[in-house]
Amino acid sequence: MTWLHSISRAINAAAEKILFVIGAAICIILFAQVFFRYAGASLGWSEEVSRHLLVAITFLGGTVAYKRASFIGLKGFGHRLGPVIQQAIVIGLQLLTLACFGLIAWFGAAYTVKAAEHTSSSLQIPMAIPFSVIPAASVIFVIHVLADIARTLERKKS
Repeated sequence: MTWLHSISRAINAAAEKILFVIGAAICIILFAQVFFRYAGASLGWSEEVSRHLLVAITFLGGTVAYKRASFIGLKGFGHRLGPVIQQAIVIGLQLLTLACFGLIAWFGAAYTVKAAEHTSSSLQIPMAIPFSVIPAASVIFVIHVLADIARTLERKKS
């Protein structure tokens, strides 16, 4: 196993732990919101925080789903064309995926920098903070895809 695979696995393990904490936080915040609204005092910040955390779960959860290979795949696409063609198709798809997430990381970082000028409505924090999950998750995707490409090329040598 190469160093890239080790980094990819370590990042995935950390992302899974972060997802658990974020999920628990959303549950607690929404429960508190319902409780306080029933008591007559609404928490004005709870909906905004929950929304930002839900976006973070979506992007980080996507990285974990990719790492676990939980997305719909095209494994059988070139199966009848032989192992060489199938491997070329897999590498081609991985390179397209790498380009896609590279672009998302690039434009996500640019958007995050632009969002630093704006503040959120109830928390009054720079919008760059919640938007930073987009380029961060995209970089994680890039690392996972690079590890997959390395694994595919290692199989080709075998």
